[in-house]
Amino acid sequence: MVAAYENSKWEPVKWENDMHCAVNIPDKNQWRRGQIIRMVSDTLVEVLLYDVGVELVVNINCLRELQENLKTMGRLSLECSLVDIRPTGGSDKWTATACDCLSLYLTGAVATIIIQVCDKENNTIWPLPVKIFCRDEKGERVDVSKYLIKKGLALRETRINKLDNSHSLSQKSLEIPQEQGESVVTKYIKINSDPDKKAAAGISEPKVTQFREKILEPRTTGCYKPPAIPNQKVFEAVVSCIGDDGTIFVVPKLSEFELIKMMDEIQSNLKCLGLLEPYFWKKGEACAVRGSDTMWYRGKVMEVIGSTIRVRYLDYGFTEKIPQCHLYPILLYPDTPQFCIPCQLYNTVPVGNVWQPDAVELLQELLSKREVEIHIMNPTDYNKKYEEERWEIRFEDLLLHETETPVLPPYLSSSLPPPEELYAVQVKHIVSPSEVYICLDSVESCSLFNQHSDTEDSGVGWESELESLEEALRRFNKNVETFPPLSDFRTEMPCLAEYDDGLWYRAKIVSIKEFNPLAVLVQFVDYGSTEKLTVNRLRQIPLHLMQYPARAIKVLLAGFKPPLRDVGKTRIPYCPKWSMEALWAMIDCLQGKQLFASSMAQVPEQMVTLYEDKQYPVHMSLVAMGLADRDE
Repeated sequence: MVAAYENSKWEPVKWENDMHCAVNIPDKNQWRRGQIIRMVSDTLVEVLLYDVGVELVVNINCLRELQENLKTMGRLSLECSLVDIRPTGGSDKWTATACDCLSLYLTGAVATIIIQVCDKENNTIWPLPVKIFCRDEKGERVDVSKYLIKKGLALRETRINKLDNSHSLSQKSLEIPQEQGESVVTKYIKINSDPDKKAAAGISEPKVTQFREKILEPRTTGCYKPPAIPNQKVFEAVVSCIGDDGTIFVVPKLSEFELIKMMDEIQSNLKCLGLLEPYFWKKGEACAVRGSDTMWYRGKVMEVIGSTIRVRYLDYGFTEKIPQCHLYPILLYPDTPQFCIPCQLYNTVPVGNVWQPDAVELLQELLSKREVEIHIMNPTDYNKKYEEERWEIRFEDLLLHETETPVLPPYLSSSLPPPEELYAVQVKHIVSPSEVYICLDSVESCSLFNQHSDTEDSGVGWESELESLEEALRRFNKNVETFPPLSDFRTEMPCLAEYDDGLWYRAKIVSIKEFNPLAVLVQFVDYGSTEKLTVNRLRQIPLHLMQYPARAIKVLLAGFKPPLRDVGKTRIPYCPKWSMEALWAMIDCLQGKQLFASSMAQVPEQMVTLYEDKQYPVHMSLVAMGLADRDE
């Protein structure tokens, strides 16, 4: 391109849309092949640089006619679209924020692209539907679609394979006209795939009314049929979703084609239902739902919340809050049973008889979108709410011996000296100006634990010949890869966790923070700090390390309180009673100093006063700066 056009002269050409051209990019002194999108003005045109996928507006002085030999080579870039996601906000247009985020994340990145669908005749669908994976700053493989969903810039899209047109009904929309002078409320529309009726519709074109039925009654009293339970004792199914109450919704594999066929016919024929007169919804009422993906579903009203309705998509099990305008009081395929079967795990009772969010999220991570084998067990209890029997879903691979994590007792707790005794301490972690984690400091422990300046806790006697915690951690860090990965993520579970310095320290599980990918919040028990880690940075802890008490002790600092007049300062998000300025001032007061503490109370929480040089309370610096008030 440079050799052909570097010394070329501009010549007047009558440019038109879709014409191929050579484009000079003045800022980069480059020539690119392009195609004209539109004429902006007499001197400006918008062009697509199709070898790099960039659109820009340039002056016609930058354009040259493209030589014929340069037209023979195909485009060097592929136009792709991410599958399984859609824009947020109910629009089909992507927001500028989403586009900027995607551009920032992908531009210049080396990525893996997986083509999702190919057309059997043309071999390609344009733009090319793909999934894109690239490495994040930690070197972990990230699905870009899931990244946008996590950031709240996209919603998950359910892919439904379209059937051949020969299997769908008439493409004409089912409009329900509004009669003048009277209020029309539809009772239900029954859409059915009857070949005889389709043939009749093809002969007699005006007979669109064969596919719709209008009943002028105030409210529908019908309901959808309950799901049909397969006759087999064992059958295969796909888990569509997990309810907040632990209910597992599955669609039998044998019913998948029928569900896809019904959904395809609904979308093909249910184009528009007109404007609905004011309607008062009731809990439990059957309806048609226009979901957030703009598709129609069979639904049921679960709860009326002001101007929004919480509905359940009966054939998939999902629940969602949507505006009332997206519901219509009709029945779609009322004679077809629901495809989604609600199940519960056989002989399994949640702790406290209530499914906690962590347990539900774990079920979602294990089962969602998975193909499973369902074993129908002897019914022990019939739940009328879901019209279900008890089920058992088996995942033997999850219970193999090598994946088990031994259940360990919690770490031993360190104790503080009795009240009124002054003792040396180190502050390991600061939560807020009045809440810190400390560990005891002494001459003996300082000489023993020189790497991190951590200390052995007083009140716990160790024989001199015993291996110190630091020595044990150094030894275990040399062969940490031999320890099995952590597979039990219950709260307070002891483990080894990798810190940012690449070393492994003692920790415990606080909570599960994310599930895609799985990320866990852990606390380093000898320091008090917390961090969100992926599971590949967690290992089972050797039993030998459990003999040492947790060194970090959470304490509240006495003698001061947040100031009464502290308006206008930036607050700590998780502790708004304190300002960020006070937090930074407290860090300056504590960092790198020899500190002493005196216990004020030990129940219900440990409370101490911190001193500098054994006599000057550290909080007095905050009081002097007006960032705290004295608390007598």
